[in-house]
Amino acid sequence: MEEQQVINIIRNYLETQFPKTCSNCKQVYPSLENYLRKTSHLGMPVSYDAEFKDWKPKQQIGTVSLANCSCGNTLAINSKGIGLLTMWRLLSWARKESRKRQIPVRQLLHELRKKIDRSVLDPGTELAD
Repeated sequence: MEEQQVINIIRNYLETQFPKTCSNCKQVYPSLENYLRKTSHLGMPVSYDAEFKDWKPKQQIGTVSLANCSCGNTLAINSKGIGLLTMWRLLSWARKESRKRQIPVRQLLHELRKKIDRSVLDPGTELAD
């Protein structure tokens, strides 16, 4: 699997998680683009399966990316609902790619998130690095 395929799979999945509503202020984020424009990332994304070195989980714990709503509430986007076989493919790619780049999986996910954000917020740049 190539990085652009991974980005496409993740982005397409993330877009299915909208609309999203803040449980505190009831702000509605109708789309991934709106969410990215109006929230701020909080830390690096975390793959709990990768953290536990479970590269083929029978029941995935999942991956989560946190952001702050303008009201200060913490919002989460996660991998709950992504197909198990798809998650296995993504985890396998992340394991190999993080070894190849000699970086932790969290750093790899952080780099992927930046590329996904760029592809959503500035279409046409997704192929640029």
